[in-house]
Amino acid sequence: MNHAVPRKIASLLAVLMMMAIMLPAMAFAATDSSAASTNESVSDSVYTDVYNVNDDVYAEVTFEDLASHWAQTDIELLAGKGLISGATASEFQPDRTITRAEFAALIVRSIELPSVTTSTYFTDVNESAWYADTVASAVYAGIINGYEDNTFRPNDSATREELAAVIIRALDYVQISAHVPQAAQDKLLSGYTDANEVVWAHQELAAALNAHLINGVTDNQLGSSKPATRAEAAVLLKRFLKLADRL
Repeated sequence: MNHAVPRKIASLLAVLMMMAIMLPAMAFAATDSSAASTNESVSDSVYTDVYNVNDDVYAEVTFEDLASHWAQTDIELLAGKGLISGATASEFQPDRTITRAEFAALIVRSIELPSVTTSTYFTDVNESAWYADTVASAVYAGIINGYEDNTFRPNDSATREELAAVIIRALDYVQISAHVPQAAQDKLLSGYTDANEVVWAHQELAAALNAHLINGVTDNQLGSSKPATRAEAAVLLKRFLKLADRL
């Protein structure tokens, strides 16, 4: 009996020693497994966040009235990226003229101008109008102007001359210079028989022509005073975004 007791005590001590050795190892394994699970979860979250804000995200958008239209590819590209929208869910109405307010909104959205909420700029821009903030933002950034009588005329059709001026100012805003010297300006405009119809934006039109942002309406007609269409505005915007490395 006296020999049996020490043996039992020795066996008990051996078991306790084994447990003391194994418990830390078991605890580490559990912690490591938890950490691996956490890391996997974080990794998935980061991947999802990066994927969601990826500039390459694109949804295919088509409009029934664009079939075989000369501007179809550019319009659908911008629509797929959420930069422009149709007049309805199924129609873009590419040959309808674009208003000054509509084009101001396109520019503000495309270069993400800071929001300006003010109605003090023009007497004909009501602060409740859908375009009030975008017009204010574009004016504050120096991209678009109103008229000498303190009106903006938001619902007037934008002319091709106005579009050229706005797009060159937008390039200036994103710090890309497209201006050309006076001699080059004269040469660029002299190729069009209606260049004398340009009212004030000679420099901007020449710069837009030189940068291949706009073309004449024919080989020898610039059409600067013509109302611009929604298709022309979309193509101009796409070329601008490409030149500014934003598309």
